[in-house]
Amino acid sequence: MSASRRNSQLALLSTCFSLLAFILTFLSGVGNRRPGAPEVEAEKNVVPNSDEHVDPDSGWCSAVAALLHFFLLATFMWNSLYGTQLVLLVRRLRQDLPPHWTSLSVALGWGVPAVIMAVTLGVTYRPDNPLGYRQEEFCWLAAVDKKKQFDFRKPMFWAFLLPVALILIYNVALLVLASLTICRTDAALKSSRPRTLWKKFLISFSLAVLLGVSWFLGYLVLVTSGNTNLVFSVLFCVCTTTQGFQIFVLFTARTPSFRAVVSRSLQFVSSVNIQLKETKYRLQRTWETSNMESYRDVSL
Repeated sequence: MSASRRNSQLALLSTCFSLLAFILTFLSGVGNRRPGAPEVEAEKNVVPNSDEHVDPDSGWCSAVAALLHFFLLATFMWNSLYGTQLVLLVRRLRQDLPPHWTSLSVALGWGVPAVIMAVTLGVTYRPDNPLGYRQEEFCWLAAVDKKKQFDFRKPMFWAFLLPVALILIYNVALLVLASLTICRTDAALKSSRPRTLWKKFLISFSLAVLLGVSWFLGYLVLVTSGNTNLVFSVLFCVCTTTQGFQIFVLFTARTPSFRAVVSRSLQFVSSVNIQLKETKYRLQRTWETSNMESYRDVSL
């Protein structure tokens, strides 16, 4: 296996792992369960010490927010690294990547998200007032102020929306470069079967899915309102929640090796012959003088 192929598999596996880890963490812990919070009795009219009350952080919800932040940023970083590698190989018509590409990609793919997550925690998190780092309703980065207005000073903007926007802009540039190269007819490319228009579109679409271009819909949700906001919200939810499945279909299910494994598995299942113990019965009717009808069980 060549080094470029190993790096491609590393980037793809890292993308799938970080995306899967984000989804599992989101499903299992995004809701703020607030363990250990005191229950307030409805019969007692307790006057709070101030207009605002913030419970000390138990640690669980903030840890979930940090993991979600890290895994989602790592997904975008590995998407960009995969696209960068593809453009380097296709545009230069070469099989080799720059030296130390594997070490550099691992450092960028996992290191940059870890640094951003750690800096965000260190700057905004306080155990006695965790709402400077995360939201109260669910375990995600804080985004609004006391008046429920979006605050650009909150970590949601400068620790997530801004880095992701820069990554997406870079990914779109990679997609354009790769698509132009794929659609271009080059005399140096020796092939007896030129690519069809559908195949070129499928390659570009697969790369767009992997690069997470659909996440731009989330920014359109933030800047629109009314029916337009509803349409973009539905499209954003559908595209992002099925991104993992789309990657599986486009990059795994369509490969000859995967289809061969599935075919062998189906043949094995269909060839299994389960022997069942069968007992047959035959009923024989006889007539007697009393006109009574009787049956004899004959086991074969």
